[in-house]
Amino acid sequence: MSIQDLFALPEAAFLLLLAPALWYLLHRLDRGRAQRLATAIGSGSDRLLAEYAPKQRQSRRRLMAIGFMAAVIAVMQPLWGIDFRKYEQRGVDILICLDVSRSMLARDLPPNRLGAAHAQIRALSEVVNGDRLGLVAFAGEAKLKVPLTKDMSSFAEMAEATDDISVDIGGTDLGAALETALAGLEGASGDHEAIMLISDGEDLGERGLRAAELCRQRNITVHCLGLGSVLGSKITLEEGGRQIFLRTDSGDEVVSALDATGLKRIAESTGGIYLDASNRESALIDLYGQRILPMARKAFEAEERSERQNRFQWPLLLAFMFWMLELRLTDRKKR
Repeated sequence: MSIQDLFALPEAAFLLLLAPALWYLLHRLDRGRAQRLATAIGSGSDRLLAEYAPKQRQSRRRLMAIGFMAAVIAVMQPLWGIDFRKYEQRGVDILICLDVSRSMLARDLPPNRLGAAHAQIRALSEVVNGDRLGLVAFAGEAKLKVPLTKDMSSFAEMAEATDDISVDIGGTDLGAALETALAGLEGASGDHEAIMLISDGEDLGERGLRAAELCRQRNITVHCLGLGSVLGSKITLEEGGRQIFLRTDSGDEVVSALDATGLKRIAESTGGIYLDASNRESALIDLYGQRILPMARKAFEAEERSERQNRFQWPLLLAFMFWMLELRLTDRKKR
């Protein structure tokens, strides 16, 4: 067992060297005083010095030096005995990755997939208590729109203001979303952090699956919520005050379908779960209750740990007792 295990402040140990130095200094002062007295009084100094007890004076000096050593040990804060403590729950950090690509404008959910996602996020923000939420908006690129915060009102407002023009590049890059979320959870251990991915899928090039592996390596769980129908829906856009359907370069109308399989693979690769939120208005809340809250309880239990007790009071009491005893001793001989 090292000195670091025995004391909370072992670097103060060098002060113990001052105790013998203090005793030696006092001893030298006593001898010097006796010599000056002998020089001043002459032959009468022997009779005057006989009134004092040199052994008691030496005992006083030892008591003072020992009391100083005990005080230094108190400063070093000796540790012994075990104390079990519970620390306040830290809460869970959740980064929500929201797909804002044009496919989320499909109207197979009212008012559209993105609007349904906004409603899910708003509902979640109303039940979260003590946890932090953050938001990553993504399409062909990803941006951290809301850093982790406990201000649920502001979070919900900023989430609802996130739309298909929040990012500059079109498409659906699930890998960019997860990588940005990981950056937002920098330093996370995974014991009270999670990522929620809300999308209609379409993991082109399997970038999302590769980024999910990075999440798994950092012990970060990814849960996925799918929005849309497997049959697919046309994507409605506003243009010149009228509604049109999104078309390909060749003029064909674009039909976007939910890629539940891709989202399941991402979630399962990190130990997370996939929920179809298309016909489930409380899907995000259900996910929070099923997986996030149990993780919060686990994180709380992990914070209960044993610590060695700080016992600085005992050497400090000894120092006080030695000094009091030193004050009670007298240099004069008893008659």
